[in-house]
Amino acid sequence: MKVDDYKLLVTLDETRTLRKAAEKLFISQPAVSQRLKSIEDEWGVKIFIRTKKELYVTGEGEKIIEHARDVTEKEALVKEYIRSNENSIQGNLSIGVSSLIGHTILPEILSQYLKLYPNVNIKIKVGSSQQIIDEQNDFHISIVRGSRILNKQNELLFVDRHYLVTPIGKEEEKRLPIIEFQADPIYISEIERFFEERFKRKYESQIKVDQIATCRALLLEGIGMTVLPEIVLKDFDKSQFNIDEVLHEERAITRDTYIAFDKSVMALPQVEAFLKLVRTFVNADSVEFR
Repeated sequence: MKVDDYKLLVTLDETRTLRKAAEKLFISQPAVSQRLKSIEDEWGVKIFIRTKKELYVTGEGEKIIEHARDVTEKEALVKEYIRSNENSIQGNLSIGVSSLIGHTILPEILSQYLKLYPNVNIKIKVGSSQQIIDEQNDFHISIVRGSRILNKQNELLFVDRHYLVTPIGKEEEKRLPIIEFQADPIYISEIERFFEERFKRKYESQIKVDQIATCRALLLEGIGMTVLPEIVLKDFDKSQFNIDEVLHEERAITRDTYIAFDKSVMALPQVEAFLKLVRTFVNADSVEFR
């Protein structure tokens, strides 16, 4: 049944005549009579007993009208909710981000976002860029490093340089174990060339990690040295570490970070709002990465 049919039953119950119901609903009396017959045929029972003076509700009709009243009341509540929240942003937001982004800028962005839009439900997947690319269709928004996502709208968020980080006080730095942070093969090959040029020895990573927190903890213990992107370095204490820019053949080693999405999801206000906030955050904070 249509909602209008439920409204008709409620109106008939309130007015108890076809004529008054027709006047209240601004339709003709024959139309009311025909619609009531169709409703009763659909239910397979008589809802009203008709007399010349008024309509009487049957036992089955009581239950059906009770249901009709419930439907119309709930519809009114939903319409009122929509009217009162028509300019608010709510709904679900699914985000996939590389682990580096998940451990650096994402928490601050989400903190600001939820203060602005507390009614949005957020689902986050943090993994390698390749994982996020492989599962791209699960997310409204993806943020990856190194390469664009095919068949998506891609925006370059920022390009960061890389730095060699070694604990101060470790004079024999060339003998320190190499800690390797997860990355794609092309990126790693650039780091290899830098190390071999700088330290005149074969690049061999003794420790491989996929979390910045683990890498930082190892460095604090003086266990090794590593190359990290500048987005990570603003939290490092320069009194404890030597931080030198990585150059290969006098060229800076850089890495791109992209935000990717389907154009169609921009029709969702919560997605559009998140994208705008990311753009604003990156533009305002980019000078802090160096």
